[in-house]
Amino acid sequence: MSTIKPFRIDIPQTKLDDLADRLRRSLWPSELPGVGDSYGVPGDRVRRLAQYWLDIFDWRALARPN
Repeated sequence: MSTIKPFRIDIPQTKLDDLADRLRRSLWPSELPGVGDSYGVPGDRVRRLAQYWLDIFDWRALARPN
């Protein structure tokens, strides 16, 4: 029988800083008019997700013990 072992997420601050920098510098492509999500996730949804990661999501909360 296997034992469940705790797992700690350890994200170096340099990696989080790099992610934030990349998200801020993202070049968002123009979308084809009228195609909706037939060619993938709509750009506005991806931009909202990136903004959420930058401004709201607490990456450090993942590393805190419950």
